[in-house]
Amino acid sequence: MSNNENHFYVFLNQHNDSEWARVITELLPSIHPVDQRATRIWFAFFPIKLHRALANSTDPEETAKSLLLKGKYRLADQVDSSAEFLYGHRYWPDVKRAVAEYAATASNSLPLATQIREAAGRIAGKVKADESLLVGITAIAFGTLQQVGPDDFNRPAQPGAYGRNWKRSPDKIVEDRARDDNQGIFGFLKTVDKEFTVNFSEYTPGSTFRLVNMQDLTMAAAKDKRDHHLRDQRCMAGEGPIPVECRTSSCGTCWVGVLSPTVKISPPGEREINRWVYFGYEGFTGEDDSPIRLACQMKASGNVTIVIPPWNGMIGKLDEKKQSEAA
Repeated sequence: MSNNENHFYVFLNQHNDSEWARVITELLPSIHPVDQRATRIWFAFFPIKLHRALANSTDPEETAKSLLLKGKYRLADQVDSSAEFLYGHRYWPDVKRAVAEYAATASNSLPLATQIREAAGRIAGKVKADESLLVGITAIAFGTLQQVGPDDFNRPAQPGAYGRNWKRSPDKIVEDRARDDNQGIFGFLKTVDKEFTVNFSEYTPGSTFRLVNMQDLTMAAAKDKRDHHLRDQRCMAGEGPIPVECRTSSCGTCWVGVLSPTVKISPPGEREINRWVYFGYEGFTGEDDSPIRLACQMKASGNVTIVIPPWNGMIGKLDEKKQSEAA
């Protein structure tokens, strides 16, 4: 690691979750709509507070147990795949290499959002793509560098599809997320018997299940009897692709990111809002357009596109500890 890389790494480490949230809010107008919500979701899925709790622990495994962590919660184990739900992930090998080079020469005198835009502009020129498609994935590269460190980050990207399964343009993807299934010639007569599609892995063909109008996502997912538990051990056999334990917002297992327009899902209710303080997940705003929700509390009245986080736990304990130490 060069001295400049070390200085830049120290600069990145000065940013916590709330500071990153401000940075992403500032960057949002510069991010293509296809990745605006996805970028916010990534930073919720991989919060700095969880990374620091494990990194600073004398016994990370015991800390993980105390937080009831399940699944793949270490970003270091998924550096090259954590952001595959972003359209911009197709540029990841180039982004990763360029950000590593940028960190070796960057000036720490500029605000982080400015540096992300600057790096994204350079990458856009190299890959000959619209800069708006690079800003979100570049921010994620900076966030990844902060959590995994230069040594792990600077390793060449592992072989992978990197967006090759996305056969549509970014504008078409945005358009398709807003579209609902055709209900047939007499669809206007249907009410409760309308059926819609939930897409839970947009970049993987066949990753959908059906939902009846105003049914919650976990109940609808349970009709999908494929062997999702073989792919993700958190899933219960015969209960669909969304990990679930309670369906009453008591466990926090079914948290998801919402990529499609939120006008097609019920807004967060009082119970869901109150439970988020306990779970401690980042990214939940409590507003109608929150990009992070509990699937068991979301009732849909149209097609929905979600992304399932690779882990779950009770990291609200970290917030409680911080508040206790500050008292």
